[in-house]
Amino acid sequence: MSKFYTAKKTIRGTEYTAQFNGISAALSAVDNSYIDGSNNLSNLKLANYIFENVIVEPKGLTPDDFDNMDEFNEVVAFGREVMQGNFREKTDEKPTEQKGQK
Repeated sequence: MSKFYTAKKTIRGTEYTAQFNGISAALSAVDNSYIDGSNNLSNLKLANYIFENVIVEPKGLTPDDFDNMDEFNEVVAFGREVMQGNFREKTDEKPTEQKGQK
């Protein structure tokens, strides 16, 4: 079972809090971010999903809240990592079970 986790990161002086909503939500976000009739992802669609559903603080972000693409890309990359479950410290991850012993 998936739990909802949050992670914080300060990017260029602003603290962002992102929420992991589960793998199904991440898969759905990517599926819904394709440009209609193509095999290409829309950066705008995915960024909007991340700002609406993953970045929970500060609330209500839009792409136009950023002064440049570098900062925008850093925040979206952080949100995407959390969305995909790649944010836990190694000590926070569940250990894998080993099968068989020698």
